[in-house]
Amino acid sequence: MGALEQLGEGSGYDILQMLEQKKINRWIGIKPGSIYHAILQLQKEQYIQETKQLKGGPFPPKTMYEPTEAGRRYFDALQELAFEGLYPSFYGFKLALKFNMRRSPEEIRSFTDLALLKINRILGDMEAHLHSVEGQKEQHAYDLLFIEHERLLFEAEKA
Repeated sequence: MGALEQLGEGSGYDILQMLEQKKINRWIGIKPGSIYHAILQLQKEQYIQETKQLKGGPFPPKTMYEPTEAGRRYFDALQELAFEGLYPSFYGFKLALKFNMRRSPEEIRSFTDLALLKINRILGDMEAHLHSVEGQKEQHAYDLLFIEHERLLFEAEKA
């Protein structure tokens, strides 16, 4: 949705090209077939609509799509979720920024503050859990390893 939102109108191939240009696969693994599946699903849910088909030589026609008004609202909701900074794979905030079209700097600052509050709460919960198992050597060592890894990811997201 974000790529199509920025393109205004585009085909599945155009969307793939934009995702490659923005290096989105660094954070989420998108397979070409999943783009076309998503297009069908988004069209079925009336978030995008077909605008035209372009015929180019011996190749099959290229179907062009654009977001509908419902699609723009859907994208805004997805972007708001991504601005929490935790979806997907800890890089949601960065993805939300890459596809930002309508959010003002003030709104982004507000999302930043909310994401930091949430991350700090999660880090506090992790610390509390470690203190609760401190006397249990085996459990503490096991939990410490995984919590430390998660803590580093959250700290990187905060930065």
